Amino acid sequence: MSIVERAADLMRPVSQPREEPLVVSEVKSAEPDLIERAFANDGLHSRSSPNANRVPAADAKPSHAPDSRQVSRLLHIDIAKLREQSVISPDGERTPNAESFRRIKRKILYDAVNPKSEAATNLVMVTSALPGEGKSFCTVNLAISIAMETNRTVLLVDADVAKPSITSVLGVRSKDERGLMDVLLDKRIDLADVLCKTDIANLTILPAGTQHTRSTEMLAGDRMGALLAEMAERYNDRIILFDSPPLLVASEASVLAGRMGQILLVVEAGRTTERVLKDALARVESCNVVGLLLNKGTASAAGYDVYGYGYGYGA
Repeated sequence: MSIVERAADLMRPVSQPREEPLVVSEVKSAEPDLIERAFANDGLHSRSSPNANRVPAADAKPSHAPDSRQVSRLLHIDIAKLREQSVISPDGERTPNAESFRRIKRKILYDAVNPKSEAATNLVMVTSALPGEGKSFCTVNLAISIAMETNRTVLLVDADVAKPSITSVLGVRSKDERGLMDVLLDKRIDLADVLCKTDIANLTILPAGTQHTRSTEMLAGDRMGALLAEMAERYNDRIILFDSPPLLVASEASVLAGRMGQILLVVEAGRTTERVLKDALARVESCNVVGLLLNKGTASAAGYDVYGYGYGYGA
């Protein structure tokens, strides 16, 4: 049985409500029983391979490094809006949601600093099979949780370039709407020109930028490869977190997946089917570290609150 088939078998009960509020599991493993053990543990089981995907080399890199001292835009996060949407905040209480994302980030951070291959494991993509499964909600929570680390910084990239939502989820507005696509389209624009510092310490945002009909081709191009290499190599304390489009509805997602070091696939409890999960996993096989994150599960017997309940936006 293939890895995809084993993962699909694991997730077969997803069509029914689950007890766990949040589960993360590694779906690429040399040990068959790791798949079965995944739901009994709170972490990703890692495995790396010499054939892991690498960030493509390019002839030229951006002319200026994304030095935080060059970032001129400051965005003010609407903390009240975060709380209304059940998003964690740096000064918030110790909630089940906050604890869930603490467990998730530990494994992601470990893999980022202890790579077993040449893949740029600090490039982390969060995606889902279909829209509405909560991938943007999970991306923002994970970004804020990692930003709370004392020795880590986070660059949150809104890579859902056709339907960006990160700035609206965070409750921020900017007169300058330039972002990732503008850097790719115009060589005169440096990354530092479009980065946005926030009033959450250690959190910087790269908006999606101007929409373009050839966004998939731009993300697959050499300039994107150079940009990713620069972001991955410039700062060894930085996690670059990408909010990706859903895998089964946008071609940009598969292009991004081929350039990531880690991928977190959000699966909605009670909705994502075995067939959908199989199709989604097949599109991220090029990445060696792929985790499954069960979202919107029911409360557990251990007393956890319902994870993700009540947030009011689509992902």
